[in-house]
Amino acid sequence: MLQNVTMFVNKNHERRETGVMNSKSMFDQLFFPRISESWEGIEADEFVGFLHPKCQEIITAEKLLTLLGEGRKLRVKFGIDPTASDIHIGHLVPMMLLRQFAKASHHIDFIIGDFTALVGDPTERDTGRVPLTPEQIAINMRTFQDQVSRFVDLSCLEVHHNSEWLNPMTLQEVFAVFQRINLTEAVQREDFRKRMRNSQAVSLAEVCYGVLMGIDSIRLSTDVEIGGIDQLLNFQQCRKIMREKGMEEEVALMVPLLEGTDGGGRKMSKSFGNTVPVTASLEDKFGKIMSIPDRLIFQYFCSFADVHQRELDGLKAFVASDPLEAKKQLATFLVALEAKDLSQGLRERESFERKFSQRVITEEDCIQLTANVGQNLFALLAASEEFKSKGELRRLFEQNAVRLITDSEESILDISANVTGSCKLRVGKLRFFKINVGQ
Repeated sequence: MLQNVTMFVNKNHERRETGVMNSKSMFDQLFFPRISESWEGIEADEFVGFLHPKCQEIITAEKLLTLLGEGRKLRVKFGIDPTASDIHIGHLVPMMLLRQFAKASHHIDFIIGDFTALVGDPTERDTGRVPLTPEQIAINMRTFQDQVSRFVDLSCLEVHHNSEWLNPMTLQEVFAVFQRINLTEAVQREDFRKRMRNSQAVSLAEVCYGVLMGIDSIRLSTDVEIGGIDQLLNFQQCRKIMREKGMEEEVALMVPLLEGTDGGGRKMSKSFGNTVPVTASLEDKFGKIMSIPDRLIFQYFCSFADVHQRELDGLKAFVASDPLEAKKQLATFLVALEAKDLSQGLRERESFERKFSQRVITEEDCIQLTANVGQNLFALLAASEEFKSKGELRRLFEQNAVRLITDSEESILDISANVTGSCKLRVGKLRFFKINVGQ
């Protein structure tokens, strides 16, 4: 029998059991209660056991243990620039690490980079970012905070806007920091070198981006900074600036970049069309998670659930032995994480299985459209505004992904098909339509 038992020592030094797995291996039900647990007083080694499965790299793990062993509240920093109005679950991965520090009662400085958004993070950019206006940044900030709050309790964090201290700085103060930075080192970044080789400009503002992050860390006396592995060079510059200022260098914890749902090896990105938007419905989130390749299940579990190092082998074995069940549990957990209700996740699972395993499609599952006999289906669906473009819909027809649903089977419809009567359609993997013929 597979058993995964997670324990930690609280401030009263009482051992507490937070989950025992049986042969059914219900990892969604093991991990969900941990969302709301308090980890105040957790011992350093036990806490690090939860941190490591989320991290791709730590600079440095030894110093992290030393800081945790001091028995004080650490100042933990996470910053993000509001450069877009919508975010996807890939943006949430470092915030799941942040939640763990908050559960352990450390002080969290959550920085909204309204000033640095004006510069733009140059990391992995082939060209410079188009500068945002203050008005665009303000709109993005509002929608961003709303979306993040679905997964992270912002009341547990101290929210800052880095314009609070960067805007008032004088040129004299700025240059006092810049004088400590070696330009040769600052431009020794592969993304900069690639752009310069291709005769693409690199602005002085972009070169200074990591310096601005370092000023944030100095201002907040940061002990630990959290971010994606793509922030490695920026974090190294933060550490250098803190050292030059005579301060203890921050510890940097970096999470891997979440691979997109298409399994193409690229990070989750709106430009690649492989995201799970935070604004998507719970039903859509469940369906999109069910579409990921089996090889991503383990990474997604470690990214979003509080998985301890001692549980990794058991989780990996479960995913390998029953990937379909593991994927359903992953989707259930992610829905429950947002809804803060495990039963909601289980309801979405039941609905998914009814539609896609039992093939029972109800009226409530369908988008309702009214048509006339003889009307072209492509034109009808295109006019529904349920698709990004006619091109997207045309590709679905070409991929045999538009199907007529009958009691016993689905039959493929081509782009020339016309309405012959009331019917149900499946378009793509997740969308259903009910065509009602007018009287």
